[in-house]
Amino acid sequence: MAKDRDNVRIYGDDASGVWVADKGTTGPTSLAAPGVGFEEVGWLGEDGVDLDRSEDVSEFKAWQGGSTLRKKVTSQEDTFKFVALEETALTMGLYYKGVTATTATGVDTYAITDQAASDERAWVIDFVDGAITKRYVVPSGEVTGRATVPHKNSDLTMYEFTVTIYGDYSILKTAAA
Repeated sequence: MAKDRDNVRIYGDDASGVWVADKGTTGPTSLAAPGVGFEEVGWLGEDGVDLDRSEDVSEFKAWQGGSTLRKKVTSQEDTFKFVALEETALTMGLYYKGVTATTATGVDTYAITDQAASDERAWVIDFVDGAITKRYVVPSGEVTGRATVPHKNSDLTMYEFTVTIYGDYSILKTAAA
């Protein structure tokens, strides 16, 4: 198989991003803008978006010599992680499970209540490298990890999220030349 530098990707162009919508919102089926109901998270941290697939595997061994005869994947979990650099109503709602702001006299108030409730949402993640776009369309995912949010004058205030993907999802990609 020949090596092809055109297949080497450096994702992170300005059009790359993460979009969120209410669960049940119909995700895109093309590489056009995500569509009605999806809101972009905004600027992301310089490390981009990390995708992770973890699998639990059971080993089956023979009595004779303890040789491994088979392995079986018993469970699988897909997650993605990103850092939001903008403090918006959306990032506040992701950090504090679904809260929304009420605005009165120029002040937004976020009432933090039942944080144990599920907050599944629809997600779109675009990875763009020049003319190449790779898009993940996730009908159901939930923020299941949140990092400490720094508030200091020597660092940006950042919101780090890990999202667990539930069920099936799609990957759309610019067709190979």
